[in-house]
Amino acid sequence: MKNLLFILHFLPFLTIGQITSVHGIVTDEFSGSPMPFVKVKLSSSKNGTFTDSIGRYTISTTSHLDSIIYSFSGYLSSVKAIVPNQDQEINVSMRILSLDISEIIIRPPDVFPSTILHRKVVAHKTENSKQAHSSYSYELYSKIQLHLNNLGEDFQQNKRVKKIELVADYIDTSVTGSAQLPVLMSETISDFYFKGNPHPQKKEIVKASHVVGLENLQIDPFLGDMYTDISIYDNSIPLFNQSFISPIADNAHKFYRFYLEDSTFIGNNWCYKLRFIPKRTGDLTFQGELWIHDSTFAVKEIKATVSPTANLNYVEGLYFEQHFEQVQPAVWMLISEKMTVNLKLAKKTSMYGIYGEKYSTRRNYTIPNKLPLEFYTSGNSVEFMEGAKQRDAEYWKAARHTNLNLLEEKIETMVDSLETSQPFRRMKNGMFLAATGYYALGKIELGNLYNFVSFNPVEKFRLALAFRTTTRFSKKIQWSGNLAYGFGDKEPKYGLQMRYILQEKKRTLLKIFYQKDIEQIGQTVKTSTVGSTFGTLLRTGPLDKLTFVEKFGLTVEKDLIKDLQVTAGFEWKEYTALGIANYVHYSPVTNLYQQIERIRTREFQLSFRWSRDEEYLSGVFNRKAIQAKHPIYTIHLVAGVNNLFGSMNAYQKLEITLEHFKKLGRFGRLHYSIQAGSIFGTAAYPFLKIHAGNQSYWLNKTTFNKLNFFEFISDKYIEAVVENHWGGLFLDRIPLVKKLKLRLITTGRLAYGSISKRHETALLLPSFTKKFGKIPYAEVSVGIENIFKIGRVDFVWRLTHLDPNMSALGIRTRWAINF
Repeated sequence: MKNLLFILHFLPFLTIGQITSVHGIVTDEFSGSPMPFVKVKLSSSKNGTFTDSIGRYTISTTSHLDSIIYSFSGYLSSVKAIVPNQDQEINVSMRILSLDISEIIIRPPDVFPSTILHRKVVAHKTENSKQAHSSYSYELYSKIQLHLNNLGEDFQQNKRVKKIELVADYIDTSVTGSAQLPVLMSETISDFYFKGNPHPQKKEIVKASHVVGLENLQIDPFLGDMYTDISIYDNSIPLFNQSFISPIADNAHKFYRFYLEDSTFIGNNWCYKLRFIPKRTGDLTFQGELWIHDSTFAVKEIKATVSPTANLNYVEGLYFEQHFEQVQPAVWMLISEKMTVNLKLAKKTSMYGIYGEKYSTRRNYTIPNKLPLEFYTSGNSVEFMEGAKQRDAEYWKAARHTNLNLLEEKIETMVDSLETSQPFRRMKNGMFLAATGYYALGKIELGNLYNFVSFNPVEKFRLALAFRTTTRFSKKIQWSGNLAYGFGDKEPKYGLQMRYILQEKKRTLLKIFYQKDIEQIGQTVKTSTVGSTFGTLLRTGPLDKLTFVEKFGLTVEKDLIKDLQVTAGFEWKEYTALGIANYVHYSPVTNLYQQIERIRTREFQLSFRWSRDEEYLSGVFNRKAIQAKHPIYTIHLVAGVNNLFGSMNAYQKLEITLEHFKKLGRFGRLHYSIQAGSIFGTAAYPFLKIHAGNQSYWLNKTTFNKLNFFEFISDKYIEAVVENHWGGLFLDRIPLVKKLKLRLITTGRLAYGSISKRHETALLLPSFTKKFGKIPYAEVSVGIENIFKIGRVDFVWRLTHLDPNMSALGIRTRWAINF
């Protein structure tokens, strides 16, 4: 087998001429021990290598040479004759330079050759990376395939599956060792443009796009990583929401061990092979090999896998390789890459997993490619040419960089056949239900599983049902709605929403909605409803400040220019207080207090959201931001108009938010945000800033977790949060604990504000609210996540505004699937 691999390795040279190859082992003549790092050089040639850690070497040449030289500091050089054009073994015993001394101590060199080479690679990173160029462009072909793997006998032996011959032909066990079946393939051909200083700009124009496969598999997080651009020259490589340390990071020597193992020609380039392995378990590192060009010290090739001891969940295996070429003299660019990922919920489980393959090639480099700034700033970062999604087979056949194989060409037919398989449909619908709470039924989806049953003091026992249409119904319009009934108040609650895509190229989305339901005012939009099943089970305090909300609204969301989104809308709201919350108006003229049953407002809203170079993984109606490396800025404007359709107050709101998700390499990932706002005019207190609290053991990442509902209300305010996910940086250093792969989280939250008495002319503030005075509200927490891969527990300390009978310490928990 070794001889076969050796022949295949040097097969390209057979067309050039005869090969002279030499291999063997170098030992110390006195002790007989193998000698590592001995320099082995063919005479009259720069062709050379070093012995490995156990003294072995292999060297070859197509030149007609007759001798080979062995040298090492403190030893006599040795010259051996070789026979040209033959494969031969030469073992050498090296003699110490002086035999007159009675004792000699052999120490490794102060700096190993592998260290010297790695230092040179790091020193030349700036000039060899793609960021070194002011501008460039290329054509990109990308192909992504997703497979279901770990298919058990119940699937393979199912009668319906066995009857579908094409499906049976696709089941394969050669890659991961378990049965797998392709379920999705995506192809794109695009032109990519990059511009450097003063601010990096990039743009991708998709000329052709084609996706075939199954819908509703809920693999968006996985797809996001498959689209990630891995740059080996960066200090950290983002994968699965983690930051992996690059083997050529500036401080890589702290995390990796390097071994210089080989040297040879790759094409026309003489390269050195540098193997790397992690120094410690638990670190987010790789292991593999680098091939380094001998004169420019650029990466010629890299092949790497994720370290098997990395603190990472569900990833059974990840492999990537990249190949670089000199597209111009001393200009190295990525030519092709391959990436494979094997995901599985647990090692010993019969549940299906996901196996993904990504293959891409780049060609037709133009360096530099100077284009005006308007080219990058107009439109979106990724644009589709007219007809890009409708290219015919002849176009694809001519435009692909590599041809599809026979099975890839028939994947669409196979997927259509697979949809008739009952066990597969059950599996697919089960995955979708677990991920979204909805069950797919053709053109509609029914749910929500996680809000189906709940309890609150007003409704008592509550049942709720929701629906939404799928893209099978329409790819332009989506209907959704909900219906709920409380057995305590015997009142039905309901809502209906329509979303319509007005324009695809510069995404323009119209939303019209009507809702009549009970809410907890003062929380975020996603947490304001009271129908959560988990919320029912984990409450720490009564829901005695609820509000019956009836509202109607219309919004238009549009990508205005590159990186800038604008949302404009109108909203009509009517609030009815429930529980101990009440609406009381005081008249200084009559000196009377009046109980008000309902309050109304009519608001015009305008929001701007900007994040430089933000990219999206887009569906038809929804999209998810990926690779948001820069801060996100949001400006939100609201105008409440008095005497319009029964509106009671006139006020204006200005709110500015800065939010940033930043990866810190070995120090994990940081999230911080600052929000400041001011409210002008006069408004009833439910329309002011109600600092969001949490009366539940369920950890809420967007609220203050030790703050009660309606505890603080402001018209001028500032809020800040900073949270760092440290990964296994600390806990992986503790013996025994590191086997659990636990991860540390620290969080700090701060709020401060004030409120003017003028608002009490609209409504009196409720008795259960407080004022900040001169002291802000503050809480900190220390948490442990990745408990059994899904659990998180935070210990939250409330630092200020403590009542005598209030506990400063609270425990909050949540679950989430994190890599």
